[in-house]
Amino acid sequence: STRPGHPLPHAWIEKGQNRDRTSTINLVKPGRFLLIAGEEGHDWCDAAKKASETLGVPVDAVTIGHVKGDYLDPRLTWTKNREFGSRGAVLVRPDRFIAWRSMGSSPTAESDLTAALAQVLHRA
Repeated sequence: STRPGHPLPHAWIEKGQNRDRTSTINLVKPGRFLLIAGEEGHDWCDAAKKASETLGVPVDAVTIGHVKGDYLDPRLTWTKNREFGSRGAVLVRPDRFIAWRSMGSSPTAESDLTAALAQVLHRA
């Protein structure tokens, strides 16, 4: 599940013209948060960059979709199990647990994500 408090689900995804395969688990780097957005979730990726700068915390951001995104999901494993739409996103803690989730887009994406990250960091 991608519900907050659950571990990040594993799914094989691909990147680049060589279609190099990796797991969603491997996207989480030590000491860094990760925002995974749907294929139309570019607003969340922009918000992640701004929240990272505002709070001084490293946050990586990627999009994953069936036919477009930073990573592709040709088998639909991630897409079927992500539990949010193409404009939604999840924030993953460095320990690979889901910290926060949005089911879709938000006109206040930057403030929403910054507030969620601040709460996770106990800065709220």
